[in-house]
Amino acid sequence: MDASGGDQAVITPEPPAYCQNHLGPNDTLPLAKLDWEKVSVPATIGLWIFLSSIARIGFSVSPLKKYIPESCVLICIGLVIGMVVLLMPGDSDVKLESDMFFLFLLPPIMLEAGYFMPMKPFINNLSTILMFAVVGTLFNAATIGLSLYAVSEAGWLGYQDDKPIRISLLECFTFSSLISAVDPVAVIAVFEEIHVNQVLFILVFGESLLNDAVTVVLYRMFEAFNEIGQDNLVAWDIYAGFLSFFIVGLGGVIVGAMFGFLAAFTSRFTNHIRVIEPVFVFIISYLSYLMAEMMSLSSIMSIVTCAMVMKPYVEENFSSRSLTTTQNAIKMLSSISETIIFIFLGVSTLTEHYNHTWNTVFVLYTLVFIFIYRAAGCLWQSVLVNRFRMKRITNKDMFIMSYGGIRGAIAFSLSALLCANIVAANKIFFTTTIVVVMFTMFVQGITIKPIVNLLAVKKHEHTEPTMNEEIFSRVNDHALAGMELILGREGQNHLRQRWIHFNNKYLKLLLIRDHKKVRHQQILDVYQRLTEQAAADYIEMHGAFHPTGSNAIKQPATDETDGLNEFKPSVNSVSSDVPRISVVEPDVEIQPVGSRKSQEARRQKNILVKSMFRPSVSEPPRRKESLMYRSMKIQLQHKLQRQRRTGAAVPHHRQQSGHHAHHGDHHHTKQPEKEVPQMSPPWAQEKPQSELTSLPPWRHQDVKPAKVTALPPWLQHDEDGYATDSEGSLLV
Repeated sequence: MDASGGDQAVITPEPPAYCQNHLGPNDTLPLAKLDWEKVSVPATIGLWIFLSSIARIGFSVSPLKKYIPESCVLICIGLVIGMVVLLMPGDSDVKLESDMFFLFLLPPIMLEAGYFMPMKPFINNLSTILMFAVVGTLFNAATIGLSLYAVSEAGWLGYQDDKPIRISLLECFTFSSLISAVDPVAVIAVFEEIHVNQVLFILVFGESLLNDAVTVVLYRMFEAFNEIGQDNLVAWDIYAGFLSFFIVGLGGVIVGAMFGFLAAFTSRFTNHIRVIEPVFVFIISYLSYLMAEMMSLSSIMSIVTCAMVMKPYVEENFSSRSLTTTQNAIKMLSSISETIIFIFLGVSTLTEHYNHTWNTVFVLYTLVFIFIYRAAGCLWQSVLVNRFRMKRITNKDMFIMSYGGIRGAIAFSLSALLCANIVAANKIFFTTTIVVVMFTMFVQGITIKPIVNLLAVKKHEHTEPTMNEEIFSRVNDHALAGMELILGREGQNHLRQRWIHFNNKYLKLLLIRDHKKVRHQQILDVYQRLTEQAAADYIEMHGAFHPTGSNAIKQPATDETDGLNEFKPSVNSVSSDVPRISVVEPDVEIQPVGSRKSQEARRQKNILVKSMFRPSVSEPPRRKESLMYRSMKIQLQHKLQRQRRTGAAVPHHRQQSGHHAHHGDHHHTKQPEKEVPQMSPPWAQEKPQSELTSLPPWRHQDVKPAKVTALPPWLQHDEDGYATDSEGSLLV
């Protein structure tokens, strides 16, 4: 009851949606029912993705693939869906929401762009990319905005309600800031299909990626100026807008780098539960995007930086299966997002008919100004940066860069965010943005491939660099860094070497779990294949190579065999096409040859006989390297000693030292024993002087060691005049 003694009204709350539509006392239990409203939104999106995927499969095998980009086909599918939606009765308000685009569809595409970014070309061209992304975007925004304002002030936009159409200066700058930026989604969709050279692709793609910071700053700054009002602006507002330009871009980079190092450090401890390894890549990258968006920073810069920072570390910590899963999942999510974006572009073009206002003069002048100022900006910026580039931007590349300024979903979404209460000409801007996006996607996107072929622009060949190319590239980097150091200026090559040193010394120790493992296993694999090929060639030539099993006939150790167990060759024991050669371990350890052999030399010879000179994966890289070269030295020494003892021909410079040994043979004459076939590997055999020039680098050790006439004090001479180290090992 209330204070007056009357009854208080009881308000019964309305039951929630899941409490409605229940069965009544007179209803019967249905076997099944259809509830489309419950799953309408996800079912519609899933159906669109399914149909678009079927269309992409058909497009990939059709001849249209040579002439039309895939993104144009997806937009056409969206236009067809939009027409169907318009013909259907009921509400036809189907559009691409800005929050849906920026929070759910754009992050997977940017994650793929950052994760698969070619790091070295991007870093080498970073100064040029920043020039086009920052200065070029500011130039285009300023010139397009001023030109459109001049058209408006001239009264060329026509009349509305018997009044001339006027667009203010701030509104023109707001529109020019969103329409002047090249769209990274559209650039990826078009330029990856025409396969231009890597430098040209990285310049256009890097510009579209980094000018997001400029676009977002300019758009938000001019939108805030419109809210304040042109007459109410003060000097501090302009200074704050200028400072926010640096804060938004650099802040996004810092946030992305922090989350990238966090992902790398977390992946160090996932070796016991491999299933969750890909989760950290997606979750931490997405958190970096949301954090930057929450702080009004450049979210695209954040997620791209995060992907670029964490990639080299997580690939070292992840297993091969987790790494394959991660890469395939990133590409799959990016492909799905691109499909939805381009379909929604086509659908929104027709369904948002209430948000359109057509102005022919404004549309035509916008297209003209975009092409003119894009070409002019690329021209003077290319001329400027060519003064400081070793590899200049050619005239063909300049034309492709100016012609490839494709606008896309980012400009479309920003134009949809314009409020009519703040920007009075928002409908004109929305319609013009759709026309510009469609024109650049269809006209420029379709014609750019024939133009590239007509101009014979150099294209990129997808080939893995060989070992020699990688070695030359690293040597070239070190040489350029050394030249910069000699000249007294620290350029990008010197900074790169300092970063590599800092990364190897500190970051890898902290972020990589097993930082001491062999990095370039392919080098050892190549060495193993060469060793096996040499053994197979020897078997094909001589019939056998240390056969195993019952075919091995062991001979007693003699002086001629240097304490090794020799075997009689058997032609049928080992086939020439055997992929791996099995070597029998000797029953006894190899005895030292000569009185000056150390324990280290004996241990190395035992290892060589047991492993056939193959380096073990568990040994450190330096040990493997020394093992390979010392094995050749030891075998050469064995061969020379066998020649001395069996009386074989020796070089001219050894005849004098062997004279006394032959003189003593008159008093002690013995019957020569049956010569045992020498089983030295092919790279330990003598080669004629004419064949030395055609030998590969790893077989140059076949050459006999030259006699040393002047040695440093720490080296000695053996009885034949050959240089040896302090342990008596032969130096080659």
